[in-house]
Parts: sequence; C-alpha cells; structure tokens
Amino acid sequence: MLPIAQVQRLATSVPPHEVTGIILLVAAALTLLIGLVRERRGLLGYGFGVAYVAAGAVMWLPTPMLPDVPWARPAAFAVAVVALLLQLMVGREQADEAAAGEGSVRVARAYLVATLALAAFLLFDRLGSYFGILVSWESTVLDGFATAFEEGQGVLTYAARRFLWDDGILSAGHTSLFYGAPTYALVRWFGFSPWMLRVCSALATLLSILVVYELGARFFGRVAGAAVAALLALNPAVLFYGRFGSSPAGTMLAILLALLCVWIFLDRDRWAWWMGPVTAAALFVATLQYSPARIVVLILLGVVGIMALLQWRRLWWRRGLGLVLIIAAVLGVRHFEQSAHRDHLFLNARGEQFFSFMDSPELAKGLFGKDLVGRDFRPAQITLPYRVAVLTGVLQTTIPQYVDLLTPSVRRPVQGAAINIDPPPLSLYYAPAAIFILWGFGFSVFRFFDWRHFSLLAWVAGSTVPLLLTNRVDAHRTMLFVVPLTIWGALGVREATRAMAAAKVPVRLQHVLAGMLIATVIYANVNTLYLEPDKIPKPVAGSAIAAEIASVPGPVLLGWDWDHREVGWVRLAMLERERQQPGWRGTILPEGTLIGTINEMGREPSEVEVRNLHRFVEKATVLLAPADRFRSAAALLQRRGVRVSERGTGRSQFFRIDAGAAATGVSDEDVKPLPTIVIAPTPTPIPLRGGPQVSLSALEPARVEFGFAAPQIDREWDNPPITLGGVRYDHGIGMHAWCRMTYAVPPNAVEFQAIVGIADKMRECPRAAVIFEVRDDKDAVLFHSGLVDGTTPPMPIHADVRGKGSVTLVVTDAGNGIDCDHADWALPSFLLSR
Repeated sequence: MLPIAQVQRLATSVPPHEVTGIILLVAAALTLLIGLVRERRGLLGYGFGVAYVAAGAVMWLPTPMLPDVPWARPAAFAVAVVALLLQLMVGREQADEAAAGEGSVRVARAYLVATLALAAFLLFDRLGSYFGILVSWESTVLDGFATAFEEGQGVLTYAARRFLWDDGILSAGHTSLFYGAPTYALVRWFGFSPWMLRVCSALATLLSILVVYELGARFFGRVAGAAVAALLALNPAVLFYGRFGSSPAGTMLAILLALLCVWIFLDRDRWAWWMGPVTAAALFVATLQYSPARIVVLILLGVVGIMALLQWRRLWWRRGLGLVLIIAAVLGVRHFEQSAHRDHLFLNARGEQFFSFMDSPELAKGLFGKDLVGRDFRPAQITLPYRVAVLTGVLQTTIPQYVDLLTPSVRRPVQGAAINIDPPPLSLYYAPAAIFILWGFGFSVFRFFDWRHFSLLAWVAGSTVPLLLTNRVDAHRTMLFVVPLTIWGALGVREATRAMAAAKVPVRLQHVLAGMLIATVIYANVNTLYLEPDKIPKPVAGSAIAAEIASVPGPVLLGWDWDHREVGWVRLAMLERERQQPGWRGTILPEGTLIGTINEMGREPSEVEVRNLHRFVEKATVLLAPADRFRSAAALLQRRGVRVSERGTGRSQFFRIDAGAAATGVSDEDVKPLPTIVIAPTPTPIPLRGGPQVSLSALEPARVEFGFAAPQIDREWDNPPITLGGVRYDHGIGMHAWCRMTYAVPPNAVEFQAIVGIADKMRECPRAAVIFEVRDDKDAVLFHSGLVDGTTPPMPIHADVRGKGSVTLVVTDAGNGIDCDHADWALPSFLLSR
C-alpha cells in the first residue's frame, strides 16, 4: 500500500516541484562541467539547450536558493526563452531519423517494463475502495449497466450496440466500446463491485503505455519511446482517469491506436494498401468513446487528406488504393449511422457548445449561470450582433480556463483533493515537465512540414477551437491533450539526452538522474491524487442501507434523500444481490418521482401520494431514507396497517416498510414494528425585518462565478425547493461551494438580509461544511458566518450596505472539499430607506 500520509507530510515542507528543479539544475551543471572537460566540441551543438534547462530549472527552485532580488525568476524565464530559440535554430537540421539508432533496445525495454510495473502499482493500489467518487460518472455508468442487466441483455448484444454513436459524454462511459463493453461483461460474469467497475480503465491505461511506447520508438527513436511511455504512465490525469470507471482511459487507448495506424499508413507505402482499411477501422473505433476523440479523428482524417495532396507525386498505387479504401470506409460508416438515426449525435456532446446556445439561449444561461448578453430576447432577435455577443461571452469564460489548464502550475489542490471535486482540478502534466514539453513543441514547430509533427500541431490547434466554444474548459474535456503534450515532452527528453551524450556524460549517471526525476514525479502524484485511508469519506448511510437490503427477501424499493455519493454504493449492492438471486430486484427511485414529492419536511403527504406509495409496499419492501424526511409518510402508511420499522442508528436512521410478517415471511422479532409514530410540530420560519425591500430573485446578477455547478434562483442548486430548518422558502438562491454572485446595490438600499444555512437534505452528511460571506465592491467583508455545517441551525444575517456600489454573496468549502456543500440563501433582499 502507498505510504500516502508520509509522502503528504513531507510534501508540505519539501514540495515535489522544488526537488525536481534542484535535480534539473544539477543535471545541467554536470552536463556543462563534464562537457567542458571531456568533449567541448560535442557540447557546442547543445550548449544553448543545456542553458535552457538550467534557466528553466531556476523557475522551480525554492525561494531561499535564489538571489534576494525580485527579478530573479523573470530573468531566468527570459534567458530560458532566448536559449531555447537559439538551440532550436542551431539544431534545425537535426532529424528524427537520426535518433532511430540511438539508445539500446534492452535499456529502452527495461524502462518500459519498469514503467508498466510502477503504473500498475499506482493504478491498482486500493482500486476497489470507496472514494466518494461514485457521485459523478461512475454512478451514471452503473445505471447504464443496470438497465442493460435488468433487461437481460447479453454481452454480445451489448457489445454490438456500442458501435452506434451517442452523445459521447463522459458520464455515459457505459456506451463506449473500450470501457463499456468489457466492463459490462465483467460485472455480468463476475459480479458488481467497485473493482470490477474500474479494472477496465486501469487495463486500458496499461495498454496505452504499450501503444505509446511503440509509437514513440518507431517514429522518434528508442530514447523517445522509453521517455514517452514513462511520461504517459506517470501523468496525473492519466493515472486519475485510469483509477476510476470512465470512458477517458478507453478513449486514450483508442485514439493512440488510431494515431499509430495513421502514421504507419503515411510512413509505409509498401503496407499502405492494406493499412488503409485498418486505419479506417481504428479511426471508427475511436469515435465510439468520449466525444473529444471525435474531433481528433476528424483532424487525423484531415491530415491524411492534406498529406495525400502535398505528396501526390509519391502517391503510388498502394497508398492510392489505401486512401480510396479509407474514403469508402468513411462513407460507409456515415451511411450506417444515418440508417440507425445516430449521425446527428456525432458532435452533439449534450448540446453544451456554441451552436446549441444559438438555438436555445436559455440552455446557455443555465450552463453559465448568467445571461451572456445581459438582456432578454426573442427568437426573432437572434441576429448577427446577438451571436457575436454570445460568442464574446463564451470566450471570456473559456479562454482563461484554457490558459490556466495549459500553463504549468503547482497551485492545484493537493493531498488527494482532486478526488472530491468534479470536474477534478487536474494538471495535464507535471508542472516542471513543461521544460521538456516546450523544447519538444519547438522541435515540432521547426519541422512543421513533417507529417508527424504536423499531426501533433494540428491536433492541439484543431481541438482548441471547438473546445473554446463549449460552456467550460476542464480536465475532462482536455484530457486527450495529454497525448501531444506527452510526445513533445518525450522529444524534449530525447534532445536533453542527446546533449548529455554529446558532452560524454557517463550513461550510468544519466540513468541515475532519470531515476531521480521519475521518483519526484511519483512523489508529486501521490501527494496530489491519493487520499489517506482515514480521510476517505465512509459510506455510513450507504453501508447501513446495503446491509439492510441483504436481509430482505424479494424485491426492494428505495426512496433516498441522503448524500447522492453513496447511492452508487447501494446500487452496487442491489445489483449484486439481483445477480445472485434473479427476481430479487432492487430499485432506487430517482429524484422528482413520487418519493421526491413526499419527503418535504413540514408538509403532510396527500392521500393520493400515500395511496400510491402503499401500492409499492404491496409489491416490495420499501426503504425510506433518512427517517426524518419521511416521518409523515411513514405515519400515514402505518395507519393503513402496514409494518413500519425504524432501522439504522444515529444519523443513518431509515424506515423499513413492508406488508407484514405473513406476506414477507420475516417475523416481527426480526423486524420490530414501531409504536404509533409521533409527528414533530411544523417548524417556525425565522423572522426577518419588514419594510420596503427588493428581493434578489427579481434582480439580475452583475457577475456569477462557480466551481462545481451554477447557482439557481428560487431553487436549490440541483433544483428542489429551498428548505432550511424544515421551512420551505419560495424565494432565495441555491448554491454549491464554491460560488460567488455579485449584485448592484440599489441607490436607496440600507441593508442586505437573508437566512443562510446548509440545505436540509444535506444535514445528515458529515462532510457538509461551508462558510458564507457578504463582501462589498472593495472586497471588504460585511458578514462572515464562520463554519456552517449540518449541525448549525439556519441563521439570519444583516449587513449594512449604505454607500456600497455592489455586494458579493460568497460560499466557500470550509477547507474539507465540496462534498455535500449545498448552501442556501433564503429570502435574500435589500431593505430600502423609507
């Protein structure tokens, strides 16, 4: 097991990037010194490269190691830029073919084996544990598998349906070919468990390492092959997606296979005639995954077409035939998907892109949390100026996000925080690796007309445009950028290795330095991606429900209004129970159904609702969780003669409701019925000051910023009514940490007031904890709530806003991640002077 706690404690005092900076600086100094002693002439060709690495390393050094001047790092950056440009100009004539004979096959394969072993260890460590991540794509993926399983769908039928296009969204990974089909086979044959849900992602990642090694070694030399395998295997995003059940890991494998086939087709005229259909098949398979791969497939097809036009004089019959077969395959696939009415889904991506915003501006407002043009409109008003305004609003959001993701950063959340946030705040590469990535990128730019380098540049440039036209740029959507970035990083490592070889640096010393750098990358990944076991949130309620379900004979129906991260855990238990006992089906009613309407505290269910719920009880054992949410419904069902038992302990109490001992075969001794249920009195609303006022529900925010999800007006962030302390409020703002909303203060406003607290349905979640703030236009704090968690009662707030131009409502996560951080502002308003 990984020594996570020890690594993270060490990282607080010795950050990984600083260790890497020191090693790089030492490597550059040793290369310079050894070269001056042993091979001055050989060093001349790479002197600027050595200077570049040294100057770049300074950017990552600890502050105490730098001169006490403010311009030290800017000066180092300027030197690095100049040195890199000079090195690229000096080495312009160097070709990739010259690297083919560099390095030992045995050494390269040894690095590959070691890399695979390290990656396997990092991927499989506690792979079947609960991480709280079942909230996002894994729970959705599981629902997809559950639907097919409950329909009795066979493995071959399931796999065959994966050849049809869908929206290609991450949370629909069950519909992908490389992840969804094999995972369905595993869970159907061997059982539903977190390990089975994730193992195909881990295996796809290991296969990707093998493919990228072959690609790097074949086209850039053995040194680049070993380097690209190591960089991909230890990439934080690759490890993250490889550890959890999702389509990105399978997507990366598919796109790497497609890239390898395209390059072989362009490189080997002798094989081109039969590589044509193979390449077409690989490209088609890559479209059956996560939708960003579809953009890359179009780019690779464009590269094949462009290279055919540029090299038409060399278009011998074999490559010409292969090209014809690729075109025929593309047309055939298009016809196949059209006949299945799936072709319109190819670039749909759930409509979260600019052209959908034009058809449905309300969709854009919901996705961005604000009106991008700041005014109401009618469909007839969607003119060119309106389109330009929307485009400007989209780019103002996505360009900073894009730049932030591509910029090397050490400010990402550490100590496993990425596990608890969706989308995860992941880096696309280990920050100091930017030194090698920039070197490799420059190498490609100076060889733009080589089809290998042209492919990589076209990949990034061509994928950037549609990415910027979506509602957000995050690690999910940029994950495939890892491929060109990693190849460029490997090219940079290869050039650095050439510099060391030219300076006659001993080979053993080169391996020692490489091993030290690999160790620092592992150090950084453990600090960033992994949680200590005692910090992993335990599925307390989910485990209690799962244990109860195991004791129930026959069908089970669960009405759930607890932390949705635990629903997937319960769902796994239900499906495994049904797999072992066919007919013992378990069903979780989704929010918005009957269960979602009867759980409102302070409101007694209607007779129709109770009667419908009674019908469920006649067919299955019903579990309602948590108990406090459903006490009124349970009392009314009890009066109808059904057996109601309160199960669980503490905050994990729930109702078990069935038709009684005679109907179920479970005695009253095993399931002890409750005495007559006593309903608590209706909660009293918290009073606020009266007088003339303007509700924030009637105002348009001047600025909205959020991390996890957009805030909602007059609803909680995920759409239920705002409910605090058992009282339902018709007006308010529902947020999820973190979030900021800025409002202009009316000219005659004297005070801002509201009632704040954790949403009632999250009070049972032990990780629910936020801080509410109100800040003015100078960022001064007008109100600070302190820590607000599930035990904190709703509180009224009052803030003086006289003389203020604006106020910003702020919710932060209180430092323990964003799990369950549903934060509500009830009845927010500006009081006006009389």
